Amino acid sequence: MAKARVVDIHEERPEERALPEWFEKQALASPETLEAGARTILSLVTALLGLLFGVLAVAADPLPAYLSLPVVRWLGVATVVALLVALVGTLGVVLPRRLEIASARPDQQAKAFRELMERKSCWLTLAVVAFGLGLVALGAVLIIALLEAA
Repeated sequence: MAKARVVDIHEERPEERALPEWFEKQALASPETLEAGARTILSLVTALLGLLFGVLAVAADPLPAYLSLPVVRWLGVATVVALLVALVGTLGVVLPRRLEIASARPDQQAKAFRELMERKSCWLTLAVVAFGLGLVALGAVLIIALLEAA
């Protein structure tokens, strides 16, 4: 029979308690952090779409020379599509969704919290990637427009 080994037992010190408490606070603040990131992207997408439509403005007479280039048109389309996908991604993060959880079941609460975080994180990842692609395409449109205008 194996001998039992006695381990020193002591009351948890404040510094030992601080780290788990910090992680708990971070976990509970994560949904708000994800939503704040999504709202930031939402604002940036709106501003960049305005900028893109300003660059691609068709009200000028005659049309700017760079608008006759197929690459500018396709990059403009890619920018609009990517920024709209980013917009949809941000809405996936910030729109509320009903969750039914038994208040007396911590296991269900933990599972629902993990699912909530996973869903918001996936939508935000989609938004960030699409925003990045849209930003690259918009940058290309602006560079071509500047080079053609010179």
